[in-house]
Amino acid sequence: MDVADKNFLLTSTTEDYVYPDLVTYRVKDLGLVEEIFKPVLYSIVFTCGLVGNALVLWILIWFKKLASVTDIYLLNMAISDLLFVFSLPFVVYAIKYEWEFGDAMCKILSAVYYIGFFSSIFFVIVLSVDRYLAIVHVVFSLKFRTMHLGIIVTLSVWACSFIFSLPHFIFHKQSIKDGFKYCSVSYSENQEVTMTLLSYLQINLFGLIIPFAVLFFCYSRIIKNLQNSKSRQKKYAVKLIFIIVAVFFLFWTPYNIVVFLKFLELLGIFNLTLQDLYNFSETLNTAMDITQTISFIHCCLNPIIYTFAGENFQKHLYRMFRKLLKCMKVNKVCGSFENSVIDRVSSTTRESRSSSFTEAVV
Repeated sequence: MDVADKNFLLTSTTEDYVYPDLVTYRVKDLGLVEEIFKPVLYSIVFTCGLVGNALVLWILIWFKKLASVTDIYLLNMAISDLLFVFSLPFVVYAIKYEWEFGDAMCKILSAVYYIGFFSSIFFVIVLSVDRYLAIVHVVFSLKFRTMHLGIIVTLSVWACSFIFSLPHFIFHKQSIKDGFKYCSVSYSENQEVTMTLLSYLQINLFGLIIPFAVLFFCYSRIIKNLQNSKSRQKKYAVKLIFIIVAVFFLFWTPYNIVVFLKFLELLGIFNLTLQDLYNFSETLNTAMDITQTISFIHCCLNPIIYTFAGENFQKHLYRMFRKLLKCMKVNKVCGSFENSVIDRVSSTTRESRSSSFTEAVV
């Protein structure tokens, strides 16, 4: 590839979207998708994710009382999903109008997005390793899987997620293009290609390659161990975590594949003509936007998985709604009782006043 081709490649890949940003990229000639579909979808995801994950937190804290290490990890996974949910109203507003929340909020929101992204991945890994230890190394896990260690692992996950999100906090800022304000990454000219490649590499390594390797090892050993096991409780626990992992990869793998293709494109791996390279770049940009939109749906799915695949969660959810209905019924009865007492007092007062008036007239 000659110098002209490389210059075109850099221009074509950095013109609209070279970073996995939160709100920078807008798909060309897809006004209906951009202006209507995405805001509606994100609003639905925000509502479902907020309510669903809030219910998960409530049940884990107030009903299950965080009785096990697994509960701690599930609690923090729900918090990770809520971080994703927190960013969606800002994304919807920026899509419909423009970024009007300032430079500081741009940095904070981008950092929150990536903290949620990485912590969600890491807690999926931690949950799978936790299941592996509990089923394959039972004796060792009795000493290893303690609440104290669970808290240490949790804090370590959040610390790593925070460190990985720091570049996005540092380099994101509010920018203006064609009269519109955006929240986007801004590198210097000599940093641009290197930092973009590192960003893509970071997402692929920690978003797909490393998790896939760890989870493949864990579940291959777990399945082999459970072949001769008759423990229903073990199989139930593995089923729940396995569904969580499968759904995670289903929604995030397409995005990671497109990021990998963008990585190869920026390296100049594809030997294409200028026109074909431009068309390919545009296709990848559109695919990046679509797959990122799909991946956002993931943050509201774990509560649904718990509801339909988790028997214990169903029981606690039933208990919660039964208590709520009981409280509502008690309040209604109390309200009716108070109203009847007030009516009786008012009636007695009126009768007393009427009697006194009659006596006075007589």
